Amino acid sequence: MHDHTAKSLCLHIGCGLVVGPSWLNLDASSSLRLVQLPLVGRWLQQRLKLPPWPPEVRYGNIVTGLAIAPNSCELVYASHVLEHLSRQDFDRALKNILSYLKPGGTLRVVVPDLEDLAQKYLADLQNPITAPQAAETLMTDSFLGHSGSRTTVRQRLKEALANHRHQWMWDRVALPWAFEQAGLDAVQVCSYGDWPDERFAEVEHPDNFQGAIAVQGMKP
Repeated sequence: MHDHTAKSLCLHIGCGLVVGPSWLNLDASSSLRLVQLPLVGRWLQQRLKLPPWPPEVRYGNIVTGLAIAPNSCELVYASHVLEHLSRQDFDRALKNILSYLKPGGTLRVVVPDLEDLAQKYLADLQNPITAPQAAETLMTDSFLGHSGSRTTVRQRLKEALANHRHQWMWDRVALPWAFEQAGLDAVQVCSYGDWPDERFAEVEHPDNFQGAIAVQGMKP
């Protein structure tokens, strides 16, 4: 088992069901908290059809802050997480991440590519066959809308637990700019596999890059 109290702490934010042995794997999903409830957690998981959370995942909310010492993280990774935050919560999360990173530490982030979605939408709009569904395709693929009903308590609860909708989208220009504004250095758009540290291979997968961009930066 990895010693998460060691000096070279690797922080995996919003890990979902992906865990890396060298990483402290955290997620802020409401369903994780329910599954980890004593005695009733497994029953709730089956009853509500909640995700099969690995036991290695711990609850942690990067927006409200973590019980992690400042300047203690060598690596921080977040894949398809930050787009679920409002713009202000994104700023708070980034501020917290920078406080946890040690000088010279690396933040690497993967998010859906707004530019890619916009280009597909415009292309669909120019095609007479796909034009009638262009808007619906954009809203569905971007996870910005909600097509279901909210008339029952069960439906509203299921939506809240899923937390799959996106709150703020990014592209290859806006996200690096936000990193630089937060105080990160050596900011660059990345490709799968060009890690500065092999431990990223434990948590990053090619599927994450479909219609997405990756950006990384270093704390000065």
